[in-house]
Amino acid sequence: MVELNNDELKCLTTFEETTGAYATDCLLSENGIIFVIKSGDLGKAIGKKGANINRARTAFGRPVFIVEEAADIEQFIRNLFGTIPIRNINIHEKNDSKTAFVTVDDSDRGVAIGKNGDRVKLNRAILLRKFGCDLKLYSK
Repeated sequence: MVELNNDELKCLTTFEETTGAYATDCLLSENGIIFVIKSGDLGKAIGKKGANINRARTAFGRPVFIVEEAADIEQFIRNLFGTIPIRNINIHEKNDSKTAFVTVDDSDRGVAIGKNGDRVKLNRAILLRKFGCDLKLYSK
C-alpha cells in the first residue's frame, strides 16, 4: 500500500470532485500529474467530449494523465500507454530489480515519450511506485 502525502490527498479530492471518477493513487511532478483510477471509471474521468479531464487540467494548471488500475503489471503498462499500440512487453527480473521493456512503433514513439519526455517519466515513476518495476521504452 502506498502512503500519500497531504498534497497528493488534496489532489485526489480535487480530481474526484472535478471528474466524478474514483482515484486510488496519484503522482505529482512539476511536469504533470498522473492519476490511477478505479477500473471502469475512465469514461467518467474523461467526461463527455473531454469536459471532465479538461476541467481537471484547468484546476491543476498542468498536464493531467489518467490510467485505469490493473492488478496485472502487463495490463497496467498497456493502460499507461492508453491508445498507443504496444508491439511487445518483456519483463525481466534480475536480483531484486524488475524492468519492463516496452516496444512501440517508430511512428508512435513521440506520443509515447510525450512533450519533453513528460509522459514516459510519469509512467516510469508510477510503475516503479505501484509494482517496483523500471520502464524502458524502445521503438521499431
